[in-house]
Formats: sequence, structure tokens, C-alpha cells
Amino acid sequence: MNKTEIVEQVSIKTGLPKKKVEQIVNLFLENITEEVQNGNDVEIRGFGTFFRLYQEKRNVKSPIAGKTIEVPAKNKISFKASKTTEKEIKGA
Repeated sequence: MNKTEIVEQVSIKTGLPKKKVEQIVNLFLENITEEVQNGNDVEIRGFGTFFRLYQEKRNVKSPIAGKTIEVPAKNKISFKASKTTEKEIKGA
């Protein structure tokens, strides 16, 4: 499922216009991104937590070039599902 499909489903379930739902979804995602960029965790109880994860630089072997290259250190966003979400997915 992609963002367009989410917007469509929420629009159908709420009766709100797609444009309004799209604005809400975009603001929701922007807020999560901004908070994680600032080093804050975003916890949605009963769903999970978004957080920033620092990944150290590392060496990987390029299968194309056949030589080792260095991947620089970076921050990335990560997600940990809540126990409730994990149970629901396992039960599906």
C-alpha cells in the first residue's frame, strides 16, 4: 500500500475529501520526519515508535566492481512496532 492508497482508504472511511486527507497525511509525515531529524522519538501508542538511528561507517564489497568500498556514516530513520502491532500482524 502506498500513500495514495492510504489517502483513498481514509477518505472513504471518513467521508472527507481526498485533498483534505492528503494534506493531513502529509502534515502527519512531515511532523514525524522533523521530530526524528531533531533527535526526538515519535511514539504512537499501540502502533510503534519512529526514531533516528546512527549507522557507523563500514566497508562493503561491491559485487559489480569486485572491490571493497567504504560506506560513510549516516543517520537513518527506524521504526519499532509496539507489542500490540506485532501481535496483530502475527495473528493475521
